[in-house]
Amino acid sequence: MHEKEVENAQENALVYAFQNDFLVLSKAFSLPEIDYTDIAQREQLAAALKRWPLLAELTQQ
Repeated sequence: MHEKEVENAQENALVYAFQNDFLVLSKAFSLPEIDYTDIAQREQLAAALKRWPLLAELTQQ
């Protein structure tokens, strides 16, 4: 990967981490681990699998 691509990947990871409010709050306040499902993330995954059939095929294996 080029340096710029690595930088963008790291920035995207940070953006996602801060979008996940529950993760931020549990780390900030040392909340106990609970069974939490991020519905928005599930919807994004479903949309990605629909958009890229090869990705969907690979997840079934």
